[in-house]
Amino acid sequence: MATFGTAFNFVKICRSIPALRGHGLTVACVLLATTPPPIQAADRFDWMPAEAIGGRLLAEDLGGEQIIPEITLTKTPKPTADISKFTRVYEIDLEKFGIYNDRSHPQETAAGINRALQDAKTAGANRIVFPPGTYLISAENPLLIDHKDTVIDLNGATFRIKHNSLPHYGVIDFIDGAENVRLTNGTLVGDKATHDYKTQPGTHEWGAGIRFFSGRNLEVDHITSREMTGDGVSSDAHGTRSRPELLARIMHSIYAKQLEGGAFDERGSKTASTEKMRSLQPFDLARCEGQFELGYMGGYMGYPFIKGRVYQAYFYDLGMKFIGMKKCLQYRKVDVPETARWMHLEFNQAQIEDTPAHEGAAKSEWIARITNFRPPVDVHFHHNIMTQNRRLGMAYCGGQRWLIEENLFSDNGGTGPAFGVDFEDGSELMQDVVFRRNKFKGNHAGDLVVCAGSELIFEENEFESTVAMWGRPHNYVFRGNHFNGGNVSYSTRTGVASIRNNHYRNCKLSIVFDTKAVADGLNRKAGQRVSTPPLLLENETIEQVSAITGTYFDFKNCTIQSSAFVVGKETRLMRLQGGSVKDSSLFYEADGPDLEVKMTGVEGQPAESGPGLKRKKSTP
Repeated sequence: MATFGTAFNFVKICRSIPALRGHGLTVACVLLATTPPPIQAADRFDWMPAEAIGGRLLAEDLGGEQIIPEITLTKTPKPTADISKFTRVYEIDLEKFGIYNDRSHPQETAAGINRALQDAKTAGANRIVFPPGTYLISAENPLLIDHKDTVIDLNGATFRIKHNSLPHYGVIDFIDGAENVRLTNGTLVGDKATHDYKTQPGTHEWGAGIRFFSGRNLEVDHITSREMTGDGVSSDAHGTRSRPELLARIMHSIYAKQLEGGAFDERGSKTASTEKMRSLQPFDLARCEGQFELGYMGGYMGYPFIKGRVYQAYFYDLGMKFIGMKKCLQYRKVDVPETARWMHLEFNQAQIEDTPAHEGAAKSEWIARITNFRPPVDVHFHHNIMTQNRRLGMAYCGGQRWLIEENLFSDNGGTGPAFGVDFEDGSELMQDVVFRRNKFKGNHAGDLVVCAGSELIFEENEFESTVAMWGRPHNYVFRGNHFNGGNVSYSTRTGVASIRNNHYRNCKLSIVFDTKAVADGLNRKAGQRVSTPPLLLENETIEQVSAITGTYFDFKNCTIQSSAFVVGKETRLMRLQGGSVKDSSLFYEADGPDLEVKMTGVEGQPAESGPGLKRKKSTP
């Protein structure tokens, strides 16, 4: 069979998540082997199928074939980082374009700046410099960046949005066409205090300083964005600014009636199968421009009908001669072979259920779409200050291969979610993000909340308030972070995460298996449970943590001091391997299942107490 290479590395894994080293995932947990070591009785939890105890954990016990790609790191410095190499300088001529830098004439100023930016592009400039001053910008006319190979130097100037009544606005928008652009050295100010929140209906939470709609190889640095009615900065999952633009990026809608039972063989011919479904007719790739992604591109995305992340694409040339097959992941870009014109699809399930696996979908409509979105990709966002914004410092709502580092998120909030940073509305289209060495201070509801996304690294950040990982994020890494205050919660529906070398102090810690089985990408039959490994915390330093709670406690080589474990009604596992425990306690609540407590090679022991001590089965 002609099988094209993919961006995924294939290795065998057992129950545990492999070590993740360096500044990327040097080894990814990938195609789950069908012959890992036996699972012991003590390792079985309520969500695990009974057959998982018998001897070998099969791939189907974990929701079918699983491919976990390496996390892609954005390399630095970016191509536009060296400003000295951009010598074709264009200084904005205020008088020529009717621009004012004295806080007056917002309509004329915004329109004039956009004309000047386009004039600079036409003139072949690669470095645009603004005169210092304060520019008042009309909310109806954001500054548009669609340049290539250009540095835009705001030169210390301030761009202030005129007070308005719009539910949505942006000061600066990166749009389709922007490529190899650096935006640097300026201040953006919103109208949070003077905004008219009543004239037009809505929450008015969508005013932002910088909106990343689209673009490639972008760099934003040394920008302060403050006092927006919504977010200091936001990103988009689709790369479009209007509904017509969005519809143009949808290549095909797939309906259940377009599928049948069966599979394809190694020659790309149809073959019988009771475990798979395939497309009845091939899909035309002519409009895909060499790439596509497939998924449920509506609502909150997820896996409502095609339940597993993995699917197969079979490619054919113009005359329907078979070219080859690729294993693909839903929502991730697939490169179309150069000579391919047609594509058949094969899904690893026997039927499409009448009821979607989660909300936001209806079988009477399409069940998946083939799209080619143009979100912002390869973005380096660094040394910026997002402060005093009404909703969020950063609303990360889509994009791939971002490096977000050494920024300050402070004093954001006032309307929900009110965090420093929120990964949310981009759902499964938030991928390959490295969030590194950022600082947080004084954000109203908390510092970081991550509701979805995959292939995410959070490292060496300094948190002082709540950090919440919901169950839906998949293949995420927390390492080398400092938590000093608030609540830290790690949750998972797949068990694919790495948590190590973090320092916790004066906070609460929760480690939870989320049993909702919603949008988890695990292909299960109705009523079926799938096996999921517990989250392992390794080489952690835990000091003065007032409550460690959750579904399981699985710690390896950790230093635990003056902290309290609470075995609640949901707790299924207590395992300490190596490390040390000093001046700490282990309290058993009265209600809950029996659990086996294992402490091996640990220096010291927690003091055990509580009405639920009878729940403890043994302590080897």
